[in-house]
Amino acid sequence: MYRESELVCSVWNYLDGIRIETEGKGICACLSGGADSVALLSALEELSGEFGYRLYACHFNHGIRGAEADRDEKFCKDLCARLGIKIFCGRDDVPAYAALYGKSVEEAARECRYAFFSRILAKRDIDFCATAHNMNDDAETLLMNLCRGSGSNGASSISPRNGSILRPMLKVPRSEVESYLAAVGREYITDSTNLCDDYTRNYFRHEVLPAIEKVYPNAVAALSSFADSAREDRAYFESVTEGLGGDLTGLPKPLRDRVILRKYKDFTGKIASRQVLNSVSAALAAGGRKVVFIDNGTEAVTDNGTVAFFRRSSGNVPLYDEVLLAGGENNVLGRRAAVYVGAAEGAFINKVFTENTLESANISGNLRVRNRREGDRICIRGVNRSVKKLFIENGIPKEYRSHIPVILDDMGIIYIPFVGISDRVFSKTPEKPIHITTVLNNTEPERWGVAYEKKKQR
Repeated sequence: MYRESELVCSVWNYLDGIRIETEGKGICACLSGGADSVALLSALEELSGEFGYRLYACHFNHGIRGAEADRDEKFCKDLCARLGIKIFCGRDDVPAYAALYGKSVEEAARECRYAFFSRILAKRDIDFCATAHNMNDDAETLLMNLCRGSGSNGASSISPRNGSILRPMLKVPRSEVESYLAAVGREYITDSTNLCDDYTRNYFRHEVLPAIEKVYPNAVAALSSFADSAREDRAYFESVTEGLGGDLTGLPKPLRDRVILRKYKDFTGKIASRQVLNSVSAALAAGGRKVVFIDNGTEAVTDNGTVAFFRRSSGNVPLYDEVLLAGGENNVLGRRAAVYVGAAEGAFINKVFTENTLESANISGNLRVRNRREGDRICIRGVNRSVKKLFIENGIPKEYRSHIPVILDDMGIIYIPFVGISDRVFSKTPEKPIHITTVLNNTEPERWGVAYEKKKQR
């Protein structure tokens, strides 16, 4: 049959390319009951004897469509019973998951579905899961990624293979799916959510891509071909940058950005957004040591051409012990800040800094420094104020607050950059002045640091 069917022939070509890996192994077809997945299951069943793999199926109920979803599950069970194929079924409350984690229903459905696939691979004697993504899906995803501004990685669209996830129908147009099912006389069901434009993909499927095809009838194939080229380019760049990771200073920006993307994905398991890439790349280009804060609780630390990613605990840096301040430059808080006691030398390009003069005659004992702690207070203008409230009043973002040095003497807090000077050591005309400059390794001073410097503390 496969020699007579474009769809089965395409699946045959795909499997032939990985024959050595799949022979004698277990492949689980991801079955929704829709046309694409039924076609995939049928093609894999037809070719299982020739390629020597064990075929299974799995079905995931997203808990979105009530009785209709239960109908789909029953359809899949009945189909597999007729074909003599073992099926594994799972379900989850996707809307509840989306609400709990603040995700779209589309994103939540995908995460829950692939988590189910992972459990199948981990607990069963199965080596691969096969999904029914087709050429139209590839084209739709490419258009969506380009519109999101996802860059060259987004141009790669859907990968034909992602580890143990196989996509044998990626070169099959949707029109061929329906032709194949009609030829073999196999029924399928239609998910009602695929018939409306409530979801982004459906809008691209029903409105955007058909409009493009009116002007360019071969648009789906052309977009899929472009994605193929992008995937080849991506694979090449990834091979070139595989061994890179030290000093990136001398690398051209395209290669440097690829290293950043690889390091970010290795650390988070996700593809970096354009905003993240641009922020980290700019920090590298600026030189010196910088800390870039990322919304998902991750931070990037660049240091003279190198970049590394770290996880922040509860969005903050660790609590640092008090350390003594010496004259001159003091690198503190894990080198996230520098405190200059006395005259500070050098330029502070792309860094947040404050300069203040204290009355040294009123300082008790030794100067020390740490980061902020719960319950910290400082007396300013006769009022003993909460440091937390002062941070808020001065517009200091939450993610930066633990990176601001708190300077103390033996009697308590005397100075906090961007907050103020304690009454005890403040004087407009100090008799024994001591000059303190604080520098934060920050790449975006315009957001709040510079604005603060325009304000008068007194």
